[in-house]
Amino acid sequence: MESVTLLRSFTFSLSVSCRAYSRTTRIFSTRATRILNGQKNKQQSLPGKRRVVPYTPLGLVGLNRISSHLYSSRPFSVSPRAAVVIPPESLPDTSPDVVSDLGFEKVEEQFINEYKSTAILYRHKKTGAEVMSVSNDDENKVFGIVFRTPPKDSTGIPHILEHSVLCGSRKYPLKEPFVELLKGSLHTFLNAFTYPDRTCYPVASTNLKDFYNLVDVYLDAVFFPKCVNELQTFQQEGWHYELNDPAEDISLKGVVFNEMKGVYSQPDNVLGRISQQALFPDNTYGVDSGGDPQVIPKLTFQEFQEFHRKFYHPSNARIWFYGDDDPNMRLRIVSAYLDEFEASDAPKKSEVKPQKLFTEPKRIAEKYPVGDASDIKKKHMVCLNWLLADEPLDLETELALGFLDHLMLGTPAAPLRKTLLESGLGDAIVGGGIEDELLQPQFSIGLKNVAEDDVGRVEELILSTFKKLADEGFTSEAVEASMNTIEFSLRENNTGSFPRGLSLMLRSMGKWLYGKNPFEPLKFEKPLEALKARIAQDGSKTVFSPLIQKFLLDNPHRVTIQLQPDPEKASQDEATEQENLKKVKSSMTEEDLAELARATEELRLKQETPDPPEALKTVPCLSLDDIPKKPIRIPIDITEIKGVRVLQHDLFTNDVLYTEAVFDMRPLRPDLLPLVPLFCQSMSVVPISSSD
Repeated sequence: MESVTLLRSFTFSLSVSCRAYSRTTRIFSTRATRILNGQKNKQQSLPGKRRVVPYTPLGLVGLNRISSHLYSSRPFSVSPRAAVVIPPESLPDTSPDVVSDLGFEKVEEQFINEYKSTAILYRHKKTGAEVMSVSNDDENKVFGIVFRTPPKDSTGIPHILEHSVLCGSRKYPLKEPFVELLKGSLHTFLNAFTYPDRTCYPVASTNLKDFYNLVDVYLDAVFFPKCVNELQTFQQEGWHYELNDPAEDISLKGVVFNEMKGVYSQPDNVLGRISQQALFPDNTYGVDSGGDPQVIPKLTFQEFQEFHRKFYHPSNARIWFYGDDDPNMRLRIVSAYLDEFEASDAPKKSEVKPQKLFTEPKRIAEKYPVGDASDIKKKHMVCLNWLLADEPLDLETELALGFLDHLMLGTPAAPLRKTLLESGLGDAIVGGGIEDELLQPQFSIGLKNVAEDDVGRVEELILSTFKKLADEGFTSEAVEASMNTIEFSLRENNTGSFPRGLSLMLRSMGKWLYGKNPFEPLKFEKPLEALKARIAQDGSKTVFSPLIQKFLLDNPHRVTIQLQPDPEKASQDEATEQENLKKVKSSMTEEDLAELARATEELRLKQETPDPPEALKTVPCLSLDDIPKKPIRIPIDITEIKGVRVLQHDLFTNDVLYTEAVFDMRPLRPDLLPLVPLFCQSMSVVPISSSD
């Protein structure tokens, strides 16, 4: 009979061991992991988590407009190819002559030990475009181009433009090359994001030819889109008046317009939007980049064209490459596009100005739509929001605040989370802690489904809990658990099905976009060790209590938001829209109405008419010859330890040991088999001491 146990180990790195389940945490800027919610990652969001989740042409990423991945439990997974070491000396030549001939200059080069990658920052000499080229042995290659796109109003112009540039370009004149790419590609990621101050266009693929195809389609789309010369694309993706017959009523239509009407009807989205705009009344974050349905119809085609001309320029671009492809080819591909432009003043025009801190707290009460008027007594929402600083924080403070965030909210036993949920004042947490993805960090926390009379009590409870934590600190067990959780998450960098290179790109953008060091967010080991040493030497209370006092208790830039349920709001908003449309129609002549009906039919015909065959042929598509016929081989060494077969995979996993034990269940009595799942689950959550 064979041995009853098979032990399978995925690495021989030393320091950190892995159990069957782990937790992800949010240290530095981790939008990338937040987006995982929209990419079918096995993660669950903390209910009501307030995060700036971007708009995409495939719909909102995440559970809602403002959501997050934070503190989520999920099974671990191993992606060996994503982290195999590639020595710098084995990389293709990127000599100064080659780089210069392609029109670039090397700004800085660093080896990122945490991810065993060589990262080089280049600047395009002619336009000033910056390119980060990250080389390693990850076959899941990633490209992204990001523009700073700060809006000045809530017409939704960045969001509409993000949709529109993917509706045909100079080399790919289809109505929707984006959709055609989905059909004939081996992409592992293909989407676009609109943030409050930037627009991102990332793609990823494990197939080299497919990867270069995707890169070329996206570069052509952002720099030479058809939409800037096609009014109908703007109308389709943004907004337009629709009239089928002059005798009928006019209606408002548009992809983004309809999408944002849905967003504005969801309470959590309403709370997140009002909170952000209340914290940033004086800069670009005080408006909605996604678009306010009441404001979107004010956007003109000329403003749309000018926005693209101003911001979608190489001088305003940050370009990212990651993976095992040739670094020289990366520069060749982008230089072919960048060389067509001259330098512009776009970086100055797109600069995000910081919000000055308030001198005293503020309160705001707003209404949100509810459908059931019979039960609104406990439907209030209350959220306290802080702007933590008037400029970006240093890395050590950011890291410490991330730990503090996890200590207060990261587990069911975390004191702030537990106190709020056990208070009986509300049903679920909203806000959800630190937000560090924009220029200035914020902190938000509150409850939903609160009685009107309890709104003040929620605010008092939050502040008194902060005071108690500042006075008493955290237990050594909680600090140690938080430290282990965060360090494990940083080392594992498990992004599920989401490309690791894209996760790192979005993390780097949190600094790079604002003129800071793009390498800094990728390197956590030194600041992590420094923080651990400081806690060990001075104690956790010395580290965390001053942070609570300075950034929360003594911080006057606080806004308390109370959302009040209003069963009449939805109907009132709809009535206002219809009244405005009646005014528009009454202002038109018969000739105007006839022209609008003709334009409506013309737009419909364009939408229904398929692309001609010659246009469809321009979209690159892989053939069977482009697909590798051999599977990826993972290194394996089969040995035995005391009669137990052991399969060992010697891979770089950043000091994380993955071990999987498989037991032969045939000797177990049949009546005990139903208890096996419970036993396995208990093993994953019950602490085991070294003596055990």
